[in-house]
Amino acid sequence: MQKKISLHFVLCLSLIYFISQFNRASLGAIPEVIIKEFLINNEQLGRLGGIFFLSFALVQIPIGILLDRFNPLKVIFFMLFFIFIGSIFISLATSYETLLLARSLQGIGCGVCLMGPLVILAKYGEKKNFSKYSGYVMGIGGLGALAATKPFYFLTLKIGWREGFLITTSLIVFLIIFIFILLCNRKYKFPNKINKQRLSFKSYISIFSNKNFLLMLPMSIFGYASFAFLLTLWGNRYLSEVQTLRVDIISDVLMLMALFWTLGSIFFGYLEKIFSKKNIVIVSTFFITALLCILALVENLSPIKNYIIFSLFGFIGAYTLIVISHYKALFETKIVGKVLTTANLFNFGGVFFVQWLTGFIIHLSVVEFNTTKVLAYKLSFLTVVFFLFISIFLYFKTDDV
Repeated sequence: MQKKISLHFVLCLSLIYFISQFNRASLGAIPEVIIKEFLINNEQLGRLGGIFFLSFALVQIPIGILLDRFNPLKVIFFMLFFIFIGSIFISLATSYETLLLARSLQGIGCGVCLMGPLVILAKYGEKKNFSKYSGYVMGIGGLGALAATKPFYFLTLKIGWREGFLITTSLIVFLIIFIFILLCNRKYKFPNKINKQRLSFKSYISIFSNKNFLLMLPMSIFGYASFAFLLTLWGNRYLSEVQTLRVDIISDVLMLMALFWTLGSIFFGYLEKIFSKKNIVIVSTFFITALLCILALVENLSPIKNYIIFSLFGFIGAYTLIVISHYKALFETKIVGKVLTTANLFNFGGVFFVQWLTGFIIHLSVVEFNTTKVLAYKLSFLTVVFFLFISIFLYFKTDDV
């Protein structure tokens, strides 16, 4: 059932992704507060930041099955309740363990907030509009990451971080009510033709035996993670401990990074119509590695230079939209839900790994080997660069479509 999807419905899908973007990035605005209040170290902070992405990743395959089996809008509706409960828990947390549980629940719920909208666009929208509308969803929804930077930081200064999280649950409640109304409208029932293949695990054999899928996995693991680990957690700490910027400047830098990621998402949605997917991904990844090398090797960058570098990082980092589109092009529409969510398992599992690995390297370098924090950050960033080069090498061997 291919049909034209209305712009107001695209906006609804974008708000769903907005929720996910806000929750994954919100911790990055207040790491110092969390460290002081819960008395945790860098490794524990990395684990706390990463647990969201790990739980997000682990639900991808079950969600892929559900999205192919049931009305994807209904799946999104029920998963929003996990985000709501997690947001309540995080605002009431009195221990590090409760924070971990809360972030896990948020990650589980947010696991459907991008793939759900993309599956709806891929299965029920016009094929020619997929890149354009998915660009809108990722661009407008990406404003959630922007809201999680300076706006959320100042909100926490005014009323406290717990109250800030509590207030943001109001948007989740609004979406739950709005989607319930849509589900009562027959127009959004999205009926599927159920068949045995869709209900079995045989499709995963074809996915994991596909040469291109395997060659693209490292890019999934480290591509988006190379952007997300900075915006959602370590960018704040790096700018504070290495570049020694003031808190207000740091929030501006991260806000610009999130804003340009939104602009980049829309830009790459159109760029795909001009250049090949493979070339866009490879060239963009080279740019990201160059920017990471600058951050790793150059100290005492002026605020202006940090604004420029992080803005470029955000804009170019949006190229992962093209990686998703590349996955989509490799497989039949009837299993696209499983394909996209399987890829997303590695996508967000990679963020967990990179966030935790970064924290582990920093903690180990400073505590065990008595290095400076500057050197610790250099080592962690260059480690990410190393993995990105491996990803580029393998991506060269994929087929273009």
